[in-house]
Amino acid sequence: MSEQTTVDPPVHTGQATVSVDPRERIRRLVADRARRLAESRDRPATVAMLARLRANVGRDPGVDPAIWALTIDGVSPLARGEDATPEERAAHLALTLFATHQQSRPNGVHRPGVGFGLAVARLNRHVGVGEQDGRSPVRRRFDAVVTSASFAELTHHLRGLVGQMRSADVGLDYGMLAQNLWDFQQPGRADSVRRQWARQYYHHEPTDPPGGQPVTDTPEEQQ
Repeated sequence: MSEQTTVDPPVHTGQATVSVDPRERIRRLVADRARRLAESRDRPATVAMLARLRANVGRDPGVDPAIWALTIDGVSPLARGEDATPEERAAHLALTLFATHQQSRPNGVHRPGVGFGLAVARLNRHVGVGEQDGRSPVRRRFDAVVTSASFAELTHHLRGLVGQMRSADVGLDYGMLAQNLWDFQQPGRADSVRRQWARQYYHHEPTDPPGGQPVTDTPEEQQ
């Protein structure tokens, strides 16, 4: 098993020395990288990088050196041993899913403040039609994500939902998703991720916001 850390080494800010919670650090790191990729999505170098990231969905972190700068560099500073760390798995999956989501989209799909459960709820309103048991195909896939028993199973079902989000132009916060993926791997924390997604899914928002734009939730609404 890989070595897990609870708190990273101090980060020197120029004014004070602080310790950063690894789950918060992975959120910030992935959100920043997704934002920068989205902002430069039309540049040839970024187009090529997004293609390499997409090609690595479902693969182990570190296999493709072409994406190390995004999925390995700075992700897990205290890593030891041969296995990927929870931080590396979270960053790798979040960023490769982001690249899949961003493909052929005219706008950036990283939407700060939009948790995964809320994004699924928006997708369900866009394409969902209830079946005999009252669950839409989107809800069925969401339930499969939530009940995943392994990271590999979670990866498979997330990939399917993200593909549907891309088609429906529904974005989400990839920093928050990376944090959820980190939590999912920690002993006793998977259920807290499931509860957070459930609360986001049932969060009530206007179905017809002014101007037709999606509502961006405040941090308090996402807890």
